Amino acid sequence: MNFYHFPKQLTIVLSCLVYIYITFVPLRAESNDSYGFNCQKYNSIMELSHCIVNKHPDFRIEEIKLREISGRKKIASYYFPSNPIFNSYVATRKGDSSGPAFLSGPTGANNFQVMVNQEIFTNGKREIAVQIADEEFKAQVFRLESVRRILEFNVIKKITRYHYLHLEQENSLNSLNLVKELKKISKARVNEGLSPGIDESLSESEEIRIFKIWNQTHRLSENAKSELEVLLGVPFEMDTIQIHHLVLPKELPKEKLDLIQMAMQMRPELSLSEKEIELSILRQNEVRRQKIPNVTLGAFAQNDGFNERVVGGMLSFPMTVWRDYEGETIVATSKIDSSKELKESVSRNIKQEVLFALTNYLTLSEEIKLYDMQKMDRAETDLQNLQEAIRFGKIKIIDAINQQRILLQTKLNYLNTKSEFDLSQIELVRVLGLPSDSLGVKP
Repeated sequence: MNFYHFPKQLTIVLSCLVYIYITFVPLRAESNDSYGFNCQKYNSIMELSHCIVNKHPDFRIEEIKLREISGRKKIASYYFPSNPIFNSYVATRKGDSSGPAFLSGPTGANNFQVMVNQEIFTNGKREIAVQIADEEFKAQVFRLESVRRILEFNVIKKITRYHYLHLEQENSLNSLNLVKELKKISKARVNEGLSPGIDESLSESEEIRIFKIWNQTHRLSENAKSELEVLLGVPFEMDTIQIHHLVLPKELPKEKLDLIQMAMQMRPELSLSEKEIELSILRQNEVRRQKIPNVTLGAFAQNDGFNERVVGGMLSFPMTVWRDYEGETIVATSKIDSSKELKESVSRNIKQEVLFALTNYLTLSEEIKLYDMQKMDRAETDLQNLQEAIRFGKIKIIDAINQQRILLQTKLNYLNTKSEFDLSQIELVRVLGLPSDSLGVKP
């Protein structure tokens, strides 16, 4: 073993580590520092979702795997399975001759040999390895796209959901302030003997009920906001985001079967499962080719004991006796069957997701028609009039509580339905495999 090579190798390793540290560590630090600021400058939902996805660890892990597979492609393209092996030896033979006395004396001979062995691929092993590496790269591209779509639509859903929770919280807070004023008025009326004592109890009970609604909405809103802040890396404010009403693409098939067929063609998950089947078949072929081992070619030059030089070659061919690759063949065959079943499972899941998303969209589109803008504007006006009527004592406490409860519930139902309707459109676009940019927006 040549120990004198170690200092040079250690120097090379340390130099590489220093280069990697100087090159990449500042970049990573800058990326972390600018993590939120890059995304914070966007005020559109689509732009913001794209930025968040590019910064998400799950997406970046898949990108790193793609770079790893590109290294495997380079490994598979090597022309030889290993480096050549160099062997040599030198020997000196000394002895006495057995001839007549006057001719006897010491004799000697120098023996040496130089040999080079090189293992080579046989039976197309290199070609099948290159095919496997190429298919792995293609499969990872589909996997990366699948992860990107999942993260992107999740971000759009989170922002949309937080927007409507924010509106529900404001609406509940206005109702809570109104019922607090109602409690003050009812208490003053009871003290002056203008109303029965039960009015004060009713207003207090209504305050507790409205506070519970507000508190629940506030909790959900803060949780949704914290999720977005974690994704952004900076405090998130709703006022900085432009919220538009989402609309589906105009030219979508009307029939369920056509929508399912579109999803089967567009979804990257199904293409990924098909690539997994192709990879399993290629790996099975690779196992079959492993049954014929690689051969080793050698060449040597030697000086024998008689100082005669000899040049020759050799061929080494391992025999398959104990290792017949039967177990590997069973594993490869099982992976093919498993990949086919996985594709069937993915197809069923896609079909089920399309049917669920379509049902939700159709039912919610019918429900949202009940809440036209004239009705909602009239409800808002009625709440303002109710507030004036309560302030000037023009309405009974019990009537004010009942009317306020009905109007508040109507607004909450509208916001909840509108939220679910927008989310159903986002989900339908996702399950169909369409890009998020295909969602139309209107002010």
